[in-house]
Amino acid sequence: MTGMQIRHSIVNGSAAEVANIVLPSDFVELDWENLDFLGWRDSHSPHLGYIVRWDGDEPVGIIVREADGPLSRRRMMMCQLCRATHTEHGVSLFSAKRAGEAGLAGNTVGTYICANLGCSANIRVEVPHASYYSDPESVLAQKVEGLESRVSGFLRDVMRPLD
Repeated sequence: MTGMQIRHSIVNGSAAEVANIVLPSDFVELDWENLDFLGWRDSHSPHLGYIVRWDGDEPVGIIVREADGPLSRRRMMMCQLCRATHTEHGVSLFSAKRAGEAGLAGNTVGTYICANLGCSANIRVEVPHASYYSDPESVLAQKVEGLESRVSGFLRDVMRPLD
């Protein structure tokens, strides 16, 4: 995936927002084999993030914005994409403008996501060696399938026109 492909993939950003996208500093070194989607925070605007994934032969991407205000720091929080649990600042509420007319009218979609948008790495933590995990590779495959399904669902919600 190239920087130009990423910019062209954004479905919910204005021309100015797309032009101002700052790619991750390690973009050329990314481990594409282990990325179920590309998620990163903007180094120049830390409240912004980006999620891009392949949909068939084409990438589809969205701009997400971290909600203002702190979440409860005394509770465990779960990312709704990778289902990893975190304490402290590990999960944030992100919203995304809907694509098209709905977004221009101010409609958004939101969910709780790992604050660093690193869900692909989070699902690849070592699977515990317990009797109910007989096949760690199948457990990882299930995690990947679930993550991809939930990311696709979030992107579909952003792109879905309002009735």
